[in-house]
This record gives sequence, C-alpha cells and structure tokens, in this order.
Amino acid sequence: MIAADVIGLNPWVAMLCIAIVFIGSTLQASIGVGLGLLAAPTLSLIDPAFIPGALTVCVVPLTVGMTIRERSHIDRNGISPAVVGRFVGVVIGAWLISRMGQAGISIVVGLSVLLAVVGSLTGIHFAPTPRNLLVAGTASGFSGTVAGVGGPPMALTYQHSDPRTLRATLATFNMIGSAFTIPSLAIAGVIGHRELQLALMLVPGVLLGLWTGRFTITRVPPDRVRPFVLIACAASAIVLLARQLL
Repeated sequence: MIAADVIGLNPWVAMLCIAIVFIGSTLQASIGVGLGLLAAPTLSLIDPAFIPGALTVCVVPLTVGMTIRERSHIDRNGISPAVVGRFVGVVIGAWLISRMGQAGISIVVGLSVLLAVVGSLTGIHFAPTPRNLLVAGTASGFSGTVAGVGGPPMALTYQHSDPRTLRATLATFNMIGSAFTIPSLAIAGVIGHRELQLALMLVPGVLLGLWTGRFTITRVPPDRVRPFVLIACAASAIVLLARQLL
C-alpha cells in the first residue's frame, strides 16, 4: 500500500500492471517475444512513464534469465552484427525522441513492422544473414527506444530458425542491448527516478513470468512458434498504430 502510494498508483492498479507484465513475460519466455506487445500499449494508458523507460529497465531480469537458461542455443555468429545495429538504432532513437516526441515516430515503426509481417506472409524470407541482422538490429534498437516494442524486427529475421535459437538469441540480443538503451534513455531524460520506481514495481511479475515460462515452453509445438511470432509482431504493430491514431 505504502509503495503504491509512493509510486503514485492505486494499489489495485499497481497489481494490474504487475499481472500484465507477468503474462507478457510468460509469453516472451515461451516464444521469444510478447512482453512489449502486451505491456507497452496497456501500461502507457495507465501511466506514460512506463513507456519506454520503466518497461526497458524491468525487462532486464527476463533477458538475463532466458540467456542463461538457453545459452547453448545462442546464434553466436549472428549476435555481433545485430548488436552493432542495436547500438546505432538506440542512438538514433534516443536523439529523435528527445527532440520530436513519440507519436509520429511510433506510427512509422508500426507501419514498418506491419509491412514486414505482410512481406513474410507473401513468401519473403528474412534469413539471419549478417547484413539482415545488422538491419534488424538497427530497427529493433530504434523501435525499442522510441516505442518500447523492439522484438519484432529480430523475431521476423529468426522466424524460420529453431525456436530455441530464436528465444536464446533474442534474449541475448536484448540483454546486451539494454546496456546501450538504458543509458541512452537516461541521457535523453526519458528514464528518471519515477521510471526506476515503476520498473522495480514490475520486477516481481517479470521474475514470475520467467519461472512460469519453464513449463509453458514444452506446451508450444515447434511448428507453431513461427505463426505465434508473426501474430505477436502483427498485433504489436496494430496496437502501436491504434495507440497513436485513435
């Protein structure tokens, strides 16, 4: 009760936020993406301070846990170009968000992700080549910084890979990328004392989702992971667009 009062949220609203993050974390621990899809649009309606600052910070335990748990399946050759791209995307995103705000940029991000999903459904194959990973890493760093939804570009690139490789590589990519994103957002003035408080409030939901994901992974057939990934990416783009246009 006291913690919720300090953070400035009604206790029941705080519990709802934690529950949303728990569900999103469980989904991400199972298929590799999902936390940003569920949490970014809903939490931003509750308190704008959640996005992207608090959500970016609270996801760190999830990515670290997933990386450790599935470290044997990481695409080590693909991480390097993706991380380089992530750094570039984060710098560009932080610079733009400090000057232009989120609305217009988020619309561009949503349309880009939606077009990528449509392209994938029509047969375009985004293979995880060094060039594609550099581009996907840049797009992911940019979209994650400005909108709190950074998973789709990398997930689309790995959609045809082994589900374990997809989960492990995306988790590692996001874990390393946090070292760029969090300081950049702090410098841009997007992460402050309140954002850190909100992030700490959400951590229990993240940790519980990471633990629950150990059991839900076995219930997702490998041949269903790609459809789940495409649905999650498309939904995140649609929600992102709706949040800005409606």
